[in-house]
Amino acid sequence: MPERYQQEIEEILRQSGELTGKPKRQPSFLKLVWRHFLQSLGGKTWSISPGRVMLAAVSLLLAALLISSAAPGFVAPLAWAGLLLFIVGYAMFFIKPQKPLEKRWRGQKIELEGDSWWDRLRKKLG
Repeated sequence: MPERYQQEIEEILRQSGELTGKPKRQPSFLKLVWRHFLQSLGGKTWSISPGRVMLAAVSLLLAALLISSAAPGFVAPLAWAGLLLFIVGYAMFFIKPQKPLEKRWRGQKIELEGDSWWDRLRKKLG
């Protein structure tokens, strides 16, 4: 039994690169920010979420800031639209709370035992 655990630990270390001795190169900060930005925009389904609304609001505010000297007539509408979108995105956090993710361990769903009969009935009906 202990050999099996030892082999599993060695396999995990081998996959992470620590056992082979090859140092992993850490990506730069800008690459990490860019990956996070792309990951927040992507997804299985593109739906309107509070984070995406606030990202659009910040983008509008930055656009208003950048074009302030080139086109002063467009600054106020962009800034107001950005501010309004930011408020809407902030309010969306409270209006539609996100559902908690189900707990998983190694791809298997973990079901907590000890649910009351009321909880079990609610799960079956809804």
